[in-house]
Amino acid sequence: MGVIEVKGLVKHFSQKGKRIKAVDGISFSIEKNKIYGFLGPNGAGKSTTIKVMMGLIYPTKGQVLIRNIDASKPEARKSVGFLPENPSFPEALTGWELIEFSAKMHGVSKDQARVRGREILEQLLLEDSADRPIRKYSKGMVQKIGFASVLVHKPDIIVLDEPMSGLDPVGRFIFKKILKDFKNEGGTIFFSSHIIPDVEDLCDKVIVINKGKILTVLDVEKIRTLSIRAYEIVFKTNKELHADFDIEDIGESMKKIKVAAPEVFKILDWLKNYDAELLSIQPISENLESIFIKLTQERQ
Repeated sequence: MGVIEVKGLVKHFSQKGKRIKAVDGISFSIEKNKIYGFLGPNGAGKSTTIKVMMGLIYPTKGQVLIRNIDASKPEARKSVGFLPENPSFPEALTGWELIEFSAKMHGVSKDQARVRGREILEQLLLEDSADRPIRKYSKGMVQKIGFASVLVHKPDIIVLDEPMSGLDPVGRFIFKKILKDFKNEGGTIFFSSHIIPDVEDLCDKVIVINKGKILTVLDVEKIRTLSIRAYEIVFKTNKELHADFDIEDIGESMKKIKVAAPEVFKILDWLKNYDAELLSIQPISENLESIFIKLTQERQ
């Protein structure tokens, strides 16, 4: 059993007298010490699912369990850190006061919060802004101080909704490094995003959602398999070649061909007829964005 279990989750909303099905019977499991990406376009159901996980709204049907405790119960979220999309904090508070408040809410002493908070603020390049009121922070700084308040009580699980939205490239790099370090120390991360390079860079598994339904769950090996669309084969032969496809001469009897993935074994057999010396086979890959678009179109 995973540390988070989503079972047959359905969530309806009423809008202008109509019933909107935001989440449509989804189920998945989050394993310990893994990074999961929750990937989908805006309006796919990502934030609704996370709000049910965090007990902010109740499901219409189904349930979410955190360590086998219903997510609606506060004890389920005791060691969970959560950062919502577009976080909003009392603007009169300083960064330090927000960190201390979050620590106190989770039973961390003020002295421990100071030590831990200083370390996190340094990592996030916020130590010089900690005594400034949050109303003077930029959007990226608000995102960072929110992340610091998530980490200060040393949670085991982190749930993040679009965590890197609004960050500059340096901020994104820092966030990703902290997340990787958190996983390496035994933590579990579940984060939603529509920014595919972030998911591609971080995740052990990717849950793809669209229009409230799970399209697929991909692990790293599956992503690699789906992403390979062709191979580049470099070989050496002195024989004259006869083929109905393009062969590039790259000098010193070496040649290069590009072949679609399903045809690769056929071409390797063909090369044997010319006593070719195989020098390299390199996959030509699509990125996760192309895979996501393909999966979405196939489902539609």
